[in-house]
Amino acid sequence: MAERALPPPVPEQASSAAFGSPLQPVAAPRQLRAPPHDTYVVKVQKDQIYRVPPPENAYLAERYRAERAGGGKGGCSTCSTPLLLTLALAAVSTLLLGASVWLSVVVMRPDPPSFSVDRLSVHNASAQHRLEVDYEFFLTAINPNKVTALWYKDGGTARLLHQGTALAKAADVGRPEDGGEDAKDFNVLLRGGGHTPPKAVEKALRGVKKEAVALELAVDVPVQVHMGALGFAAKRLAVACEMRTAGLGKHVHISSQKCRSSFRK
Repeated sequence: MAERALPPPVPEQASSAAFGSPLQPVAAPRQLRAPPHDTYVVKVQKDQIYRVPPPENAYLAERYRAERAGGGKGGCSTCSTPLLLTLALAAVSTLLLGASVWLSVVVMRPDPPSFSVDRLSVHNASAQHRLEVDYEFFLTAINPNKVTALWYKDGGTARLLHQGTALAKAADVGRPEDGGEDAKDFNVLLRGGGHTPPKAVEKALRGVKKEAVALELAVDVPVQVHMGALGFAAKRLAVACEMRTAGLGKHVHISSQKCRSSFRK
């Protein structure tokens, strides 16, 4: 009887591969392998590596905590309130000091106005003994102050002298013709003192002497410094005009004059 042919034996290596062997691990499937990782190299300067946190971090952390405590509206506003108040008080003090200096220099210490004698009229020069001669002066005042105005008040006085001898006087100068507010043109009427004038003045009144006669007009009038509608300190204004006239007839010619003015307390 014929022998059956047996199948060839399975190699031992193939069997071990089918069922797995503890001596040779089975390779992991390709899809389960982890993807390769990229590698980055970061270079940090040596002087920027802090072993101790810098002081700025503490300030930032404190600011962050203050903002969170204040509801996110900025907690440092409460810290800066005293500083802002101090700055505001300093600004107000500076403004008040500047205003007081400006007020004392510009308003309380104005420059006096300048005066000039436009003409002189003599009345009653032909009266007997010439005891009641009236002298009328027409003056012009110029206020040099740009900010303040000068208001002339009633109650002024005036005197006319010749070499120290009184010729006439006025007990009340009165307000200027164009009003008291920063007046420019006004007149002063002085009446004779009731006594015989000096010989030089008497000859000039009669028209005998044609030489120059020395006269001095002294006016003292109250004024008040104004800035707009606001009135400030009242002052006494003293005006002194020295002049020479060619005779003392009806029409007097003033050959020379020099006027000075100043404020008195």
